[in-house]
Amino acid sequence: MELTLLQTYLSQIDVDTCILAATALAALYSIRRNTVINRRRATVDLVLHQKNDNDLKAANDIVNPLLRAKSITKYSDQEYKNSDQRKAILTVLNNYEFIATGIKEEAFDFRLYKRMRYNMVVRDWVEFEPFVIEMRKTVQHPTLYQEFESLVKRLKKSPLKSNKKH
Repeated sequence: MELTLLQTYLSQIDVDTCILAATALAALYSIRRNTVINRRRATVDLVLHQKNDNDLKAANDIVNPLLRAKSITKYSDQEYKNSDQRKAILTVLNNYEFIATGIKEEAFDFRLYKRMRYNMVVRDWVEFEPFVIEMRKTVQHPTLYQEFESLVKRLKKSPLKSNKKH
């Protein structure tokens, strides 16, 4: 009789353990899923905020003609330290650095941001890179905007793919 009682007790422990393990796994899945959803929501909010940020818009209005004219690098010189052009360039670059850091720290969703901004981010880095390289030399700060640069390298490793569905 004791053996049967022991077997019953052990089988009940196994059932309880399985239920507990299943509950724990469900909770972990739920937490992970909420984290992913929140990260995506933060990414969408970020992009929407950028579209409505008047300071960033004004900075881009100053920077874009400089980029098209390929005259951005000269603003890395200390002579332009207090110029509106340099302040605008730094505003745009600081925005990219903020985003890149957020992606690196997983506050923003890399895959979603990639789908939404891939071409613009890669294009802008190519245009800003000469300025950044000169600024690093000028201010003797070799890590200046390194997160933005790293983000572009990561994007280029896995380029945006065309949607095959029509």
